[in-house]
Amino acid sequence: MVETIAIASGKGGVGKTSLAVNCAIELSAQKNLVGLLDADFGLANAHIMMDQKVNSSIVDLLDGKSPITDLVHVTPSGVKLIPGGSGVLDIMNIDSKKRWEVIKSVGYLENDLDFLFVDTPAGASDSSIEFAAACDKVIIVLVGEPTSFMDAYAFIKALSIEKNIDSVSIVVNMASDAADALNSYKSFQKIVLKFLSIDLKFVGWLPQSKAISNSIVARKPFVLNKKANSNLALRIADIIKKVKEAGTIKSNSIKFFDK
Repeated sequence: MVETIAIASGKGGVGKTSLAVNCAIELSAQKNLVGLLDADFGLANAHIMMDQKVNSSIVDLLDGKSPITDLVHVTPSGVKLIPGGSGVLDIMNIDSKKRWEVIKSVGYLENDLDFLFVDTPAGASDSSIEFAAACDKVIIVLVGEPTSFMDAYAFIKALSIEKNIDSVSIVVNMASDAADALNSYKSFQKIVLKFLSIDLKFVGWLPQSKAISNSIVARKPFVLNKKANSNLALRIADIIKKVKEAGTIKSNSIKFFDK
């Protein structure tokens, strides 16, 4: 059975795609069969971070030019990447019928994957909410600043009201240390629980790090860099462990691999 994990954020620029890419590659290195769907169809960049040349994307599926079977790119790390579109404004917020088409089309990979990461568009758009709710688990990435808190709260509120999601996991990025990350989480948790009845889980953090920013520029995910700070590998391993342990969310949404 495929475990599906949405990586989401209330705002852009908080490291959502970097987390999705590095977690996918790390799980693949552990001999798991892993897929990554870049569901940011207008501003996709997972393939850029993985330095993967793509000659087709989900845009071709939505346009009826290619079947889903032609869109899967097997990367050097072993991750099966389904790339989104870059700079295609017309599909940045596709309608529900098209979203369901994408969700159902991925079903053919059911026997070829152990995990599927879904990198959702930033923000509380209809597409972001639909693709996140279609997964077994939702990880929301935030940083310790008010705008990130406000946007992440808005996203969680939309998930709760529109999809009856009962729990989400939180990763704090760009923290100075573990105490700073935990403080940011507790501050955010206090805001959310004041207004919403939803279970929040703190599943890890990543530091403000030149190794991470350099890896993005170099198009080489930091988990592949043996010279990178070993602390980053520990942080990713801890996040993956806690995400595995988190329970499956409940929602009223259509699901990936739901027969």
